[in-house]
Amino acid sequence: MKFGHFDDAQREYVITTPLTPYPWINYLGNEKFFSLISNTAGGYAFYTDARLRRLTRYRYNDIPLDYNGRYFYINDNGTVWNPGFKPMNTALDSYECHHGFGYTRFLSSKNGLKADTLYMVPNGENCEVEQLTLTNESLETKKISVT
Repeated sequence: MKFGHFDDAQREYVITTPLTPYPWINYLGNEKFFSLISNTAGGYAFYTDARLRRLTRYRYNDIPLDYNGRYFYINDNGTVWNPGFKPMNTALDSYECHHGFGYTRFLSSKNGLKADTLYMVPNGENCEVEQLTLTNESLETKKISVT
């Protein structure tokens, strides 16, 4: 089964299904702050030491479950989903995970609502930036909440 492909022009690996056999991880980081993110938005962040200075929770013995991470819960008229698929496991109309050098981007959609989610660790900063952009591509008015 094919799970994705290399995009040489963008210098990224594009994962086209969240149903990979194991989490496919991308490493984000700079001199002191580091983050690992999977193709379903699982992972963790740490400052200088992965064992003693972990900022978010992640258990490797949960693999392949991959349920601890950074999630946006989108409630679209009662349909709750996450752009990275887990932990809701709501079937998505479209899904792509782009693992690039220093960033991961999810492009997904459900019921005419498109989500573009970017995760990155800026150079020289001790933080992770998470950006969510929602676009209503349907003709209907939507009542949306995000947590």
